[in-house]
Amino acid sequence: MTYSSILITGANSGLGFEAARQFAQRKGISKIILACRSEARAAEALHQLEELTGKKIFETLIVDVSDLESCRKAAENLDAKVDGIVLNAGGAGGSEPTKLTKDGVIFTFAVNVLGNIHLAELLMDNGKLNTGGSVMYVASFAARGAPEIGAAKPPITEGSIKEWMSVVNGEKFANNKAYTDHYGSVKLMGALWTMSMARKHKNFRFVTIDPGMAAGTSGADAFPWYQKWVTNATMRLMQFLGRAHSVEVGAKRYVDVMLNNEAFESGIWWGSEKGLTGKLANQVTYWPEIIGNESVQDNADVVIHEFIK
Repeated sequence: MTYSSILITGANSGLGFEAARQFAQRKGISKIILACRSEARAAEALHQLEELTGKKIFETLIVDVSDLESCRKAAENLDAKVDGIVLNAGGAGGSEPTKLTKDGVIFTFAVNVLGNIHLAELLMDNGKLNTGGSVMYVASFAARGAPEIGAAKPPITEGSIKEWMSVVNGEKFANNKAYTDHYGSVKLMGALWTMSMARKHKNFRFVTIDPGMAAGTSGADAFPWYQKWVTNATMRLMQFLGRAHSVEVGAKRYVDVMLNNEAFESGIWWGSEKGLTGKLANQVTYWPEIIGNESVQDNADVVIHEFIK
């Protein structure tokens, strides 16, 4: 597959913005669509990227991935075909991450999974993702646990439809609203969706990428100021100790995996082979009974589509 056009959700800051900059530097890329929630921020990002790259290959698409109707309108408004979609938009969920949206799902799930997937599938169904094109979902090491920093695996025991439903509607977190639990659980669902889709849709490529522990992202922006400060300080310390890397390195993972079909095949969740930085490898080895279980993958897919009508 030769890639010339890429769409990135959440492209106005952090890893999404840096990935757009790096894609623009790669040979053959002639169009990058910045899919952002805010029209003003999208326009600012476009201007900055044009100045940084010296190229006028950027376009904007306004979409709020926490709102399914906004995703539908964005899919209709996109007037070009793309070769690759990077589902990067997401975050910790703000001050009320487990509050239900109007679509009946917790906000963390809405912004990290449901809207991103709905947009991607609409573009596939409408012929706006070219045959052979790629859908890349951005996960997190929180979705498979990170013993290096004392982060446990998400509280998933069997991956049944009932259990995934309890994640989506928040019942799973009624007595424990720890950030790593709900964020890790929904990111895990997104990764499993790509594996299920890869088996069902051979005419497209589906991959998941974990950007690793990248210091300097906008992921903590929604936290209270003190939590944001602690998170960012910890990330900088980890980078100093060689256990984390920069936003540039994290975004380069997006670009390298997207543009190399042969080395990074469909249906795989790519992340750090060891630790939270370094060489990429299949993440199934971290949790084979969940990540590598096709029934668990398909159950996640079924529950996701219960909320996409």
